Amino acid sequence: MMRKYYVTFSEKNLTGNAGLVHLGRFAEKIGLSKIIEKTLTIQRAPNADYQAADAIMMLMMGVLAGIRHMAHTIILKNDDVLRALFRWDKFPDATTFGRIFRLFSPRHCKELADVENTARRKVWTKKWFGKIILDMDSTVRGVYGSQEGAEKGYNPKKKGQKSYHPLLCFVAENRECLHNWFRAGGAYSANGCVEFLPAAGRYERMFCSPSQTGMVDSSAG
Repeated sequence: MMRKYYVTFSEKNLTGNAGLVHLGRFAEKIGLSKIIEKTLTIQRAPNADYQAADAIMMLMMGVLAGIRHMAHTIILKNDDVLRALFRWDKFPDATTFGRIFRLFSPRHCKELADVENTARRKVWTKKWFGKIILDMDSTVRGVYGSQEGAEKGYNPKKKGQKSYHPLLCFVAENRECLHNWFRAGGAYSANGCVEFLPAAGRYERMFCSPSQTGMVDSSAG
């Protein structure tokens, strides 16, 4: 549970990440931390300082704050205001985050997808649109070093660099990422699109009532 807070304009208790407070309240309102604890089967020792659910929530807030690397979590670790509000009395360093996330297997990644679906269903049952448009596209993300699954392929920014080439499906009305498929960088832009479309459609039917309709706008390939 987050602490109650009051906004004042003073020189004390300053933070450059105040927007996370509202996102934290939203996560608390839908019970995101409890959903993670209930769904994720990774178990650490009872006396561990951090459980997997704690690490996920911390890293999620870090990503929303703009971090792009585990080492960048120091931004939150050094933010006394956020740590007080989120009750992060202890905060793991980058190596501890790494140890926790190395416990993940493909099964646990599927469990995280179930967490996302449960949270999304809670939000979508409150308010939604009469119809939705599904935007589908592919993107190239270059990587450095020998990353698993990375291959050389089409890369407009750095030719010859290894990359990933995932397929993505967004809800046009709110830009929410509804579904995605991982692909190696050597995949052609349209590879798997035919199979990806019904998979994304299943998510749309999962959260839209029969009276709601969906449209598709595909630009992959």
